[in-house]
Amino acid sequence: MRRTLRFLLCGLLPCFGGMCLFGQAWKLRFDAQAIGAMRTLAVRDTSVNPGNILLGLPSASWLGELRGNARVEIGSRVQAVLRPRIHGWVNRVRTSSLPADYSSEAQWEMTEAYANWSPADSLSVAYGLQNFQWGPAELMAPSNRLFHEKGVFRDALYTVRGKQLLRINVSAGRQWNLVGLAELGDNGEDPFRAGALFRRAVQGTLEYTGRSGDSYVGLTAGARGGEPMWMGAYGSRSLTQGLSAYLDASWQKGSQAWYPAPLPGGAVGFEQNSRQEGLRGLILGGLRYSFVSGLDARLEFLHQGSGYSASQIALAPRAMQPPQSPAAVEQWLSPGLEFLGRNLIYVSVFKKDLPPSQTLALAGRYVHSRTDGSGAGFLTASLDAGKSLVFFASFLLTHGGESAEFSRLSRIGGDAGFIWSW
Repeated sequence: MRRTLRFLLCGLLPCFGGMCLFGQAWKLRFDAQAIGAMRTLAVRDTSVNPGNILLGLPSASWLGELRGNARVEIGSRVQAVLRPRIHGWVNRVRTSSLPADYSSEAQWEMTEAYANWSPADSLSVAYGLQNFQWGPAELMAPSNRLFHEKGVFRDALYTVRGKQLLRINVSAGRQWNLVGLAELGDNGEDPFRAGALFRRAVQGTLEYTGRSGDSYVGLTAGARGGEPMWMGAYGSRSLTQGLSAYLDASWQKGSQAWYPAPLPGGAVGFEQNSRQEGLRGLILGGLRYSFVSGLDARLEFLHQGSGYSASQIALAPRAMQPPQSPAAVEQWLSPGLEFLGRNLIYVSVFKKDLPPSQTLALAGRYVHSRTDGSGAGFLTASLDAGKSLVFFASFLLTHGGESAEFSRLSRIGGDAGFIWSW
């Protein structure tokens, strides 16, 4: 439920000589959500994490969140958006050597907080914490190198924290759109690549949309301080009614990621040993079909030229053998790759307005690594129980070896909860 307030500043602020100091109408829109959930995870007993002693992954978590969403409009040219979030949790960690341990924590953060000014219909400027996405694919957007968001495990608890962006949009009619992005500050998130320091980045995109609006293509390029620049392209084309094909890709010289490498004495560590190699591609191609019944289905293929080979995936756990360092653990968990392997297949189906009374929505997703043979299936469901209440549940099931990408941490997991909106 969204509430809107409209008022004139002339009624609240001083006037001089019969003239209002500010003559613009203000409009405030706001809503909020309270979320409660429980999450469970069957931690896998492996040689890397025997008895869950090394990683200490929670086997159960109780979560509570309060999400706010406020938008202020001053006339038709200025807007401000605030999306605060308060979330807390209690974790239960079980290991083979100690009794169950409970810990709790609460945090406050802004997921988005920015202002947008449109001095003309063809120009807008925004600054602040923003979540800015593009691209036709669901698994990920390879051409967007400022955000590293993946679509496999998204459910009601999934959030995206905005980046500190200066964004400039310039359009020429409805067909041409130019976007310039500059990431100017650290938003406080853990680094995408273990041990990486924040460095400013810029990226620009030029997009053309066909007259019918169902096909488009974009070109993009960008750079981050201390790293080679990247270039990319994306687009989607309607083939027949309901069926479309799309592509999203980027290329960059070498790779900044951590890779397992043999060390003297037979040990294994992680090194950034591919920075000077040739051009590496991150390329996604897909098909989407929207049925008349409302069912939406996708099939996507991803090639990650900088990903691990099967032998590297098998070698990496040896860096976890005692005496492993905290840095090695972080590098194993966050090497700086979108996915661990080089080639993946992704399928998804989504259907809403299911019985009872068209209040149920289901989404099924499956990702398979052709590099190591592992995979993960993720099923989500949401049920509208009224105008303000939604119940949701998710279920995770993985398969593969104990060092494989999708099965190295757990076999099964899930969550369930509610969302109350007002």
